[in-house]
Amino acid sequence: MKALRGDADQAPDRPIVVKVSGRLLSPPRPQYLRRLREALWRSADIRPVAVVTGGGPLSREYIAALRELEVPEALLDVMGINAARLNALSLALALYPRSPPRPMVTLEEALEALSRSFIPVLGGLQPGQSTNAVALSLAEALRAEVVVNMLSGVAGVYNPPPGREGSRLLERVSYEEMESLISQFPQLAGTYELLDRVALQIAMRSKVRVLFVNGEEPSVVERVSRGERVVGTLMGPL
Repeated sequence: MKALRGDADQAPDRPIVVKVSGRLLSPPRPQYLRRLREALWRSADIRPVAVVTGGGPLSREYIAALRELEVPEALLDVMGINAARLNALSLALALYPRSPPRPMVTLEEALEALSRSFIPVLGGLQPGQSTNAVALSLAEALRAEVVVNMLSGVAGVYNPPPGREGSRLLERVSYEEMESLISQFPQLAGTYELLDRVALQIAMRSKVRVLFVNGEEPSVVERVSRGERVVGTLMGPL
């Protein structure tokens, strides 16, 4: 199929935000972390890079167990935040010394680290939103041109979802089309799919584009940093 351009080459000095699915980081795989580290280091030599990690299976397993105990959803979000921060700590340590050896816990910390030429890594920030919303908030604060959303095992956004009859990869989607797609999924801790509504609202108000790609091959980040064409789904104004 036709590849997509992240269009990052139009503004080579503007930052990119990389959102890494927690499924790519948990359980940790040394070979994958090594390739991801190398790709992020090379990307940071081209333009400023900030990273946000998801909670992945670690988050979902804890949340599922606690939900059976009827723990309130807001507190389940707290569990998810801490799981995402553990993945962020793992990646930050892998990136050290080019990243501070701890996850950033505020946008201000991330901006300060980036101003010192570090690669800041964040997990969750607050209840009621996914780490995708963290990535979009960070992109908005940085005036980043694109968020590279590294998915686990899929090449982008599909409609209907992968595994269903007639499923096909979408090359471009508008914000409104994405809103229709995510309305099919519950907005509960540990169940956010693609984007949550908070993330989408941030993208819409700031016209931040999101490039959904298969994150199993980390070199995709470097290719986007260089303005090369990649396969995936680009969400943004049409």
